[in-house]
Amino acid sequence: MTDTFFRLGLFSHNASAKLCLVLGDEDIFELRNASTFADQPALAAANRLDDLLVDWERNFDRLRELAEAITREGAANFRPLRLEDVLPLAPVTRPQRLLYAAANYADHVAGMTKTFASGLPAPGAPKAQLRPYLFAKACAMTGAFDDIVLPPGMERIDWEAELAVVIGRRGKRIPPEKVGDHIAGYMTTNDVSCRDLTWREDRPAIRSDWLSGKSFDSFAPMGPYFTPKAFVPAHDNLSIRLWVNGTLKQDGISRDMIFGIEDQIAYAATMMTLEPGDIFSTGTPAGTGQERLEFLKAGDLVETEVELCGRQRNRVVAGDPQYSA
Repeated sequence: MTDTFFRLGLFSHNASAKLCLVLGDEDIFELRNASTFADQPALAAANRLDDLLVDWERNFDRLRELAEAITREGAANFRPLRLEDVLPLAPVTRPQRLLYAAANYADHVAGMTKTFASGLPAPGAPKAQLRPYLFAKACAMTGAFDDIVLPPGMERIDWEAELAVVIGRRGKRIPPEKVGDHIAGYMTTNDVSCRDLTWREDRPAIRSDWLSGKSFDSFAPMGPYFTPKAFVPAHDNLSIRLWVNGTLKQDGISRDMIFGIEDQIAYAATMMTLEPGDIFSTGTPAGTGQERLEFLKAGDLVETEVELCGRQRNRVVAGDPQYSA
């Protein structure tokens, strides 16, 4: 079988969420309709990408067959949706874990050390003296075109362009050389951060507060696409870029991680059983707002792109300080 490059996405269309196969940048096919036409009942029954990840290897083969059928029979026969009529949602909707890597690009560490007096390894510290630094993010994910909401009273809201990795096979104590067998695919993400609260001045003996600094609503935009692993020739050679109001702020490449994807996932798997749909956000390169002493303000447009995974466009808006229920 000749592989046809495709990605997956969850899109809002006519007030409902639709799991879709994406060919190229504009051909979007609702999986339910296209799978029925191509006699793929298992795919037709899937409402979310999470459903496919539970049996990812088998479902990926089915998706390949579907992509080939669309290419062979002609896109018009599968009733494509129009790009202008859909809004991308977060591709994975219910991960058990959102794990993020901190201080994982040397150039970012060097820049952050200039503005934080402690809490980061010295630039150039030997890798043998370090372990991966992971933290969990507690907020719900949002879509690639959704607003980033500024928390009322906070003044230092920052951006962090990152490559996200999606787990597609259950495992614990996974050796680094086996990690690839457990990866389903990749996404673009932005680890939006509240620098006002990352370091606790009221708790000088403890200092860091990752929950408060990372977990406000809207601080985890994902997507617009999920790109299967098979279509990413080298995950350690992907460009990672971010713009604010059209000005390039971050321009990195995934090969510059201190701890690669295999190291990060193997480390986490010594502590916990990883499940399909778990997401690893693998660290950010240099150029964040904290390094530049620049922060987001209402009206800004943040664009985040990882090679092969699509570009996000998130408008920054002021948060409502009023009670809501």
